[in-house]
Amino acid sequence: MNRIKRLLIPDFIILIIGIALAIAIRYSLLNFQSIDYTVYTRHWYAFIKSHGFSAFGQNFSNYNPPYLYLLYIIIRFFPNLSALTVTKLPSIVADFVCAGLAYKIVSIKYPESPISMFAIFAILFAPTIVLNSAFWGQADALYTVALIACIYLLLIKQPALAIVFFGVSMSFKAQAIFLLPLLFALLLRREIPWKDLLIVPLIVFLSLAPAWLAGRSLMDLISIYPSQASQYQQLSMHAPSLLSLIPNSGRFYPYFYPAGLILTISVALLLSVLIYKSHADLTPSLLIELSLISVMIMPLLLPKMLDRYFYPADVLSILFAFYFPSYFYIPIGMGIISFFAYQPTLFGTEPVASPILAIGIIVLLTIVIKDALSNLAGKNKNTAKAE
Repeated sequence: MNRIKRLLIPDFIILIIGIALAIAIRYSLLNFQSIDYTVYTRHWYAFIKSHGFSAFGQNFSNYNPPYLYLLYIIIRFFPNLSALTVTKLPSIVADFVCAGLAYKIVSIKYPESPISMFAIFAILFAPTIVLNSAFWGQADALYTVALIACIYLLLIKQPALAIVFFGVSMSFKAQAIFLLPLLFALLLRREIPWKDLLIVPLIVFLSLAPAWLAGRSLMDLISIYPSQASQYQQLSMHAPSLLSLIPNSGRFYPYFYPAGLILTISVALLLSVLIYKSHADLTPSLLIELSLISVMIMPLLLPKMLDRYFYPADVLSILFAFYFPSYFYIPIGMGIISFFAYQPTLFGTEPVASPILAIGIIVLLTIVIKDALSNLAGKNKNTAKAE
């Protein structure tokens, strides 16, 4: 017992110091005002603060309501916080929740090992994760942390709760669909009951209900995601996606936008069918690997992707490296690519062009897919046990 205490107390001290430093680095970046803040989120904050809950009865934001509800709650209980802090705080908190989930996920592979603690630090100090929430003030951490919770619950065989959190993720951002190829495969394999699908629209509806009760039209609320999808007429917006290889000219958009959607659906279905037809046992390691492939392949192929849309891949690549240490360079590569993808919007410079970054994503994805195909070709679980 004394030996355990001697091991745990230093670990606890290291953890506290690490968390304190993670808070400190975010605090040092907090006062930066991005274009997104000056044009959008500070006005949403002002509208909510001046109108209270009745603000949700009006169309004052192009975001789905859950993020705005969080702003309302913070304003309600901490009215003296600055607008800048309030708009960034939900995502900063989500960073730490995500780090906690990373600890839980890595602990499945390394129970009672200090390695799991390093997963916390890997998430909290990943440059693009820090920049996204504390510096840029984006909300990508919110839908991503719900996706990570979904994956964790799949790992511990809680499919109904996993689908609940997928619904929560969908409520924050439509980009939750990046995980759909894996979830569809699990539905086909009956590892997720088909009836559980009903949970997703229920959760999304419940997320809209307060705004609906406040007086906003339900059709107006339902149309938020379609409106977002039609907002830009560009094949790629500084995203390292496949369509960034095509000149971003308006005359190509009518051709490659539908072609990109068809290609994405086709490849996503192919991935789902490969997983479904495999006789391999979906171990935690393989599920992490397939989750990473899913959230990499979707933003790579989809048209109209933004620079931030590989954020879930940044997070999952870190978890992947803990499960597959020989591929330690995958999260390093993903982090570097995402960092350069942020540059045009965040810093007004483009040191590396999007097509080159897209080639980097393709290389990393090819490496992970090659390993996954080998694992999917493994023996049937029952056969393995028999031998």
